[in-house]
Amino acid sequence: MPLQAAVEALYIGDQKSLEKTPCESLEFTLEGIRGDKHAGFIKKADARNPEYKRGSPMRNDRQWSAVTPDELAEAARALGVERIDPAWLGANLSFSGIPDFTRLPKGTKLIFPSGAVLVVEAENMPCVGPGRVIAAHYPERKLPPNHFVKAAMHKRGLVGVVERAGVVRVGDTVTVEVYEAAAYPLLAG
Repeated sequence: MPLQAAVEALYIGDQKSLEKTPCESLEFTLEGIRGDKHAGFIKKADARNPEYKRGSPMRNDRQWSAVTPDELAEAARALGVERIDPAWLGANLSFSGIPDFTRLPKGTKLIFPSGAVLVVEAENMPCVGPGRVIAAHYPERKLPPNHFVKAAMHKRGLVGVVERAGVVRVGDTVTVEVYEAAAYPLLAG
């Protein structure tokens, strides 16, 4: 049975900074989000791809990233901070109404009213980059950036690719078609 959720917020970023800017809609093409720094069919291998020489070209499996406020609130509590803004993590989408969002399995489809379809590729593993951004927003806490890694494990959201183009708007209802329901704790029953 598909789950229903809502698009709470959207973000775009074309600058060198990890942080993204809130917006009311995003245009998804088969290459990713128009105007976003992660768009494209190809990306350079990085620390997440140790099987390839760093910087070598490979298929882009990170055309978008998404989080949920509930999981970010858990990570914030673990860090001892008031909140973590999705924009600080470089997220493109923030959803409400999807329990255990980060645990959705690869192949899960997110279907939007415009006809846009996003496919989950992987869990977005936490790293120190967002930890540095969070620490900069709470200078009085003197947070070591690597603390974010432990605090956000299995709460950092997902990354994926665009299967079908379309526009996504804040407030849209998203239908979540879970691939391999037995792999998702909420449906494993």
